[in-house]
Amino acid sequence: MPKLVAVAAIAALAALAAAATPAAAQSTPPQIAQAPAAGVVLASGDYSEDSNLRCDLLEARRVTGGVLLVRWRIVNTTSGQSGGVTSASPKKIRYSFNWSDLYYIDPAENKRYQFLTDASGNRILEMYEGDYAAGQQRTNWAKFPAPPASSTKISIVIPKFAPFEDVTIAP
Repeated sequence: MPKLVAVAAIAALAALAAAATPAAAQSTPPQIAQAPAAGVVLASGDYSEDSNLRCDLLEARRVTGGVLLVRWRIVNTTSGQSGGVTSASPKKIRYSFNWSDLYYIDPAENKRYQFLTDASGNRILEMYEGDYAAGQQRTNWAKFPAPPASSTKISIVIPKFAPFEDVTIAP
């Protein structure tokens, strides 16, 4: 059964509400105004189990509180056509992972960072695990402890995709 893991629901709902409100009627918080344009992709990689599932790295930036925000999108690139000669339905791709496989490495400090958790141990992220229908995409995000200010490039590991190397951290 697909599951959507979400923490910091109030912030996520506020962002969704802001996105649904016409621009003239909304007051955009500074952090949302600084987000990259929707079409910006820093890097892309194929799923290790099916090259029709792609991961687009969208953002890696420092945010308030000594935190690094990483956003990415996973896309099933197959069309809505049938999945094969004998199949009558479009191709679904199952995406599953281990939580320990979501991290980044700061090569300057030679250190690995896992995603943040709150005082109760809840993950501070939103990441979808389950079936991706043909053409379906989902945007995911996670917060990590930020590396030292002297570190400007990192390697980001999204489970079952090749590492995204030498990613420049946005201020």
